[in-house]
Amino acid sequence: MNFKMMNHKQRPKLQFPNMKKFILVIIFAFSLLLLGSCNYPLSFHDDAGERITLLKRPLRIVSLVPSVTEIITALDADSSLVGITYHTTRPARLARCTVVGGFLEPSLVKIEKLHPDLVFISSLQRNLRQTLESRGCNVVEIETSSLADAYADIKLIGKIVGRHEQALQLVEKNRQQLEFIARKVAQIPLAERRRVLRMMGRDSLLVPGDDSFQNDIIKAAGGIVPDWGQSGDFVFVDTAQVQTYNPQFIYACGNRQEVLDFFKQPQFSEISAICEHKITFFPCALTCRAATHIGDFVEWLAASIYPDYFSQPENMVLPAEVNGRTELSIELEYVNKAEVVELTIADFRHRTLVVDLAEPMQVLSTLEGLRSEITCVGNHYLPPPTWNLVHRIGVEKFDRQVADLIGRQPETTALLFTGADMCNLVQKRASFKKMEVVALVTAGVCSNALRMSVDKGGYYELQQSEAAEKPGTINIIILTNTHLTPRAMSRALISACEGKTAALQDLDIRSSVKPAFSQATGTGTDNIIVVAGRGPTVKNCGGHSKMGELIARVVYDGVVEAIRRQNSIYAGRSIFQRLRERGVTIYDFVRGCRASFTEDEQNDRMLIADLTCNVEQLLLKSHYSSFVESSLALSDAFNRGQVDNLSSFREECTGIVYKISGKTQPCMLDIYKDQKLPAPLALALESLVCGAKAKLK
Repeated sequence: MNFKMMNHKQRPKLQFPNMKKFILVIIFAFSLLLLGSCNYPLSFHDDAGERITLLKRPLRIVSLVPSVTEIITALDADSSLVGITYHTTRPARLARCTVVGGFLEPSLVKIEKLHPDLVFISSLQRNLRQTLESRGCNVVEIETSSLADAYADIKLIGKIVGRHEQALQLVEKNRQQLEFIARKVAQIPLAERRRVLRMMGRDSLLVPGDDSFQNDIIKAAGGIVPDWGQSGDFVFVDTAQVQTYNPQFIYACGNRQEVLDFFKQPQFSEISAICEHKITFFPCALTCRAATHIGDFVEWLAASIYPDYFSQPENMVLPAEVNGRTELSIELEYVNKAEVVELTIADFRHRTLVVDLAEPMQVLSTLEGLRSEITCVGNHYLPPPTWNLVHRIGVEKFDRQVADLIGRQPETTALLFTGADMCNLVQKRASFKKMEVVALVTAGVCSNALRMSVDKGGYYELQQSEAAEKPGTINIIILTNTHLTPRAMSRALISACEGKTAALQDLDIRSSVKPAFSQATGTGTDNIIVVAGRGPTVKNCGGHSKMGELIARVVYDGVVEAIRRQNSIYAGRSIFQRLRERGVTIYDFVRGCRASFTEDEQNDRMLIADLTCNVEQLLLKSHYSSFVESSLALSDAFNRGQVDNLSSFREECTGIVYKISGKTQPCMLDIYKDQKLPAPLALALESLVCGAKAKLK
């Protein structure tokens, strides 16, 4: 190899960057660094009146307050979250955070292992403050008693996590929503305003105190609130007080059937809300928190209290119009354009998936049957405040209204309807050699999932009714790069349904009718559109065909991802969430075992509280959580009749009692008397309760 020496004239000149530009870049980068920390040191008083100074932005936050966790996540600052309570299940990306226990009794050991630099607590967790501060951790107490408090909390948390501008925008968004609802309900005569009761208990009259933020929400929704003469987050009232108040609308969260059964008692039979069947249920994350979704809940609540008023065209404040469009890429030759269109309908923001076809085609829709000459297919999202609208005007009329707004002809447009947000739309694609399949999926399973062949239908087709179907819950649109014959489209429905049901089984989605006993096979309002398509002709989409395989695969993947986005349900969720999906809380289960306690009401109440906390602490340990998880699978097999002898499992439960208690005396299982759970699950939880009880002794 030859090397040639170069003289200084031959050497290439070194190219230095423009010095002025280089200096500007350095200044800009330094400015960003300063902006990221410009709020620090940050001094403020928390809701306990403690003066707190943070020298720098916290990077390892444990939030023991679900509303605070929700705010941090909404501000897109959750990368700093390392620990949360099991009450927080959304969004799914928080699965990476360590669950440190429940709201009432979090595990100090779990918290300390995370080495947090900041812990958010509520007034119920003040006992942890001194211990955490003695270990050099900053502690901030957040307590929300009014909507004004909620806005102040959002702003403070925004400053703490370095998202102050985003916090101001979030507060303004909620304020605008409340101002808008105030405009709408201002037109309702005072004489027509309705008395509203927020039911917090399930078997007792536990309600918000007069100064609770929950009454602020009711008033913001245009409702009349009671005056109990008692203050506090919650208070107990008696039957006579409720009878005197005579609510016209009652709402609750949590166990639907227990609340309905409670109000079936004869002393409530003449209350207006009971007589007129005006009991409504909302998600606990909306009813029990004043955080980032105040405006969303007030809108939904107002529309539920005054459904007639909110569905009448003459009462609309905003024009029906298109507000925006977001393009969607679907790489099939016969798809001209795909987009999600934002619309204002009945004063609220809707979103419609619109897929324009290059030529008229046949489609097979489970909502409308076989249709020809279709040039547009889509899926329309209705926000909760407008769900009553479809029930009142009917699907056909609403379908025409949507088609007109998006500029399509109803006669050549095939739409589905859903309560799952189009922001959570999933597109999945699969291929084999020259065949391609695309599935467009939205899914939500938390309200009307059911198990076909087990759960009873509540609608009798031969009896005339003006009620429309609820918006579809799992909606699927299937497109391929082939031409599917009518036979193939029909068979594609079966392949798609099997893929959907397989996804629900693998996620262990529970029936809303009997969640403790049955997995769901679908929801009561699922719908599918299969587009005939263009390309080589395919006559079979069955299970043994490649086309059937591809359809089932994209549907399976789409349903799994859509449920994760919409409901934050995924395979590896916590045991607390899986129990809650079965209608089980540790407190209720322990209370169901009370017949084996002391029979002294005061002592039993204290024992129930202690055992609840101890069992929750046990479930934070993988050994015991995996044991209970195994009982869930065994319970389903037991319910199906595939297992009929539980003697070996009972022995394992006895061993768990001994392991927890450290004692080997005979233990008594079968202490749960409510008969609301499958035997294996009841035995597993009984073993934790018995072990914890023996250890307390």
